[in-house]
Amino acid sequence: MFVGVSEYQIANKDLARLWLSFLCYTISTSMSGPLIALHAHNLGASPSEIGIIYGIAAATTFVSRLPLASLQAKVGSQLLIRAGVFVNSVSLLVYTLSPTFRYMYLGSFLRGIGFASFHPPMLSEVVRLSGKQQRLGWVMTAPPIGMSLGPVVSSVLLSLFNDILGRSHAYGAVFLSGACLSGLASLLPSRGDEGGELNVTQRADISKILERDMVLLVSSRLVLSYVIGAVSATLPIYVVKGGILPENEVPLVFAWSSIFNVLGRPLSSTLRSPFRGILAGSVSMTIAGVLFLNTDLVSIYGAMAFYGLALGLYIPSSLLMVQILMSGTQLTMGIAVLTLAIDLGTSLGGFGTGLLMESLDAAPLLAISATVAGLASLLLTYSLRTRKALERV
Repeated sequence: MFVGVSEYQIANKDLARLWLSFLCYTISTSMSGPLIALHAHNLGASPSEIGIIYGIAAATTFVSRLPLASLQAKVGSQLLIRAGVFVNSVSLLVYTLSPTFRYMYLGSFLRGIGFASFHPPMLSEVVRLSGKQQRLGWVMTAPPIGMSLGPVVSSVLLSLFNDILGRSHAYGAVFLSGACLSGLASLLPSRGDEGGELNVTQRADISKILERDMVLLVSSRLVLSYVIGAVSATLPIYVVKGGILPENEVPLVFAWSSIFNVLGRPLSSTLRSPFRGILAGSVSMTIAGVLFLNTDLVSIYGAMAFYGLALGLYIPSSLLMVQILMSGTQLTMGIAVLTLAIDLGTSLGGFGTGLLMESLDAAPLLAISATVAGLASLLLTYSLRTRKALERV
């Protein structure tokens, strides 16, 4: 009995340290992200050059995600995570010390490598140590909380350092603070991962990624990620041009959505099945699409609440489904493929809605995107061959 209690307590401490690590890393990246453009502008970068700085980070993450994830079988998740933390901290130091904006290109390249190295294996560790959906939902509250706190922390620190150090050094001090906070993310549990137990045959087997159910799951994540890009690109213009909200209140709508994103993650734990969690997230996204058809303020806030809830329900459930569909030796690679769908879907959503807005109003565009994505996700999930087994998990 005492052994069982001891193991349970150790497992909870491990999850708490993972949660704190994920939170520190996400705050670090979220607090520095909005300031990169401002810092580059102060160093003389044009809008197109600022776009290149951000684009290098995104492109590097996209290209390096799978190659880095493939190393997990050889070196283990924890080494990859710590490498990602270290490289991310170095990228922030490069931003801090950049004498011209061109040096920030190197910082963005390292930033992309750091995120690609950290994210899939960290999610893999979270899924592996959580064991079941009941705890995974709670642990996965760290990313949205970090994304909500990051901009607030950067705003407070920027004001503080501006008063103490002056404008010329304030941005560097914030980046340096972010590097220190990122470093705290390396304080992972000491329990070993599965990297050392793998053999060459297991490392070479990538075929499971192309199996039918995995392809359906990735496709489902792709269509929902399209909505993320569509909302990010379209909603601010929609509510401002429509006179629904003034510009300074637009961030409040996204903060409102983040609250439901956080709430949806532990709520997914109560469903006791990744299949039910994905279904609930898909239904919630469909409801958001219907509410986007209305142009009043209440409907917009209602739509964003269901939008945030959809992501909160779907994300932990999709990670558990990857764990079921992929063997332990391929979990990190499976998660890397799933996150590639996020990158691609979000990019397509932002680009696609930007083109479509030339011929369609924003309200029906958002409504169609969210409704079609929700229904498509439902259809793809019901097509899973392992659906009945997933319902019992």
